[in-house]
Amino acid sequence: MNTALPSLARTSTSMPNLSSSTQVMRLLSLTAITAIALTLMACATKIPAPTQEVALSRAAIDAAARAGAAELAPAELTLARQKQAMADTAMTQEQYDRALMLSHEVQVDARLAEARARSRRADRAASELREDGRVLRQEINRTAPQ
Repeated sequence: MNTALPSLARTSTSMPNLSSSTQVMRLLSLTAITAIALTLMACATKIPAPTQEVALSRAAIDAAARAGAAELAPAELTLARQKQAMADTAMTQEQYDRALMLSHEVQVDARLAEARARSRRADRAASELREDGRVLRQEINRTAPQ
């Protein structure tokens, strides 16, 4: 902690013609300029193109479509496809942060569409099995000797 004071003291002794308040102002100005420069450099830094994430989102949509989401979960699949189109647009405009965010959303929406499609398919199969069981019990009861 005391190491900062000697460096300030050296600065004030090396510039005898400047008042201490002027030196403090110079130091604050340099600090502010450095902070602004670092902020601008951070803003100018682009994230790399999220090509892998965009590819994963397309694969998730394909998997949902193969699971029957177009028929069994059309709203969820449509939403995923719309977001994929927005992610593709963001990629072409080099808005990589937006493309990355949308790609993650597409993956979630597509997985939801796939899960809903599989769930609805399972519900249909279970319903058919229940109906088959009901018909079988009815047939057994009809043919059983009374």
